[in-house]
Amino acid sequence: MATLSTMDFVALGSLCSGGIITIFNKGITGGARNGAARLAWFLVGTAIGLYAYGAIGGMLYALNTGNVAASSSRGGSVLFHRTEHPLLFWITFLGLSLATGLIACLSLTCFWKAIKNG
Repeated sequence: MATLSTMDFVALGSLCSGGIITIFNKGITGGARNGAARLAWFLVGTAIGLYAYGAIGGMLYALNTGNVAASSSRGGSVLFHRTEHPLLFWITFLGLSLATGLIACLSLTCFWKAIKNG
């Protein structure tokens, strides 16, 4: 079992507290755009942003070492090295980079929902 770092605990706490505030706000006010809803959007955006930050760090590490790993939902994984399998390395790296970019856009959307008026 993997141990959690401080950033993992912050992300998990932000995500959980954002969800709790959202449920509480929905029950009390019917989901109105008030301070609690803005705080929930901000906390969820922070959690997703921390995940994206870790993913970007992993992508930089993959570029530095020349190894990228791809895994499937069934538990299988494969490791591509940049010099041994350059085409598969770059296809996998670009796919993971695109997914990381989409996650970062989701985080920015949450922050936008937290600060916009109306």
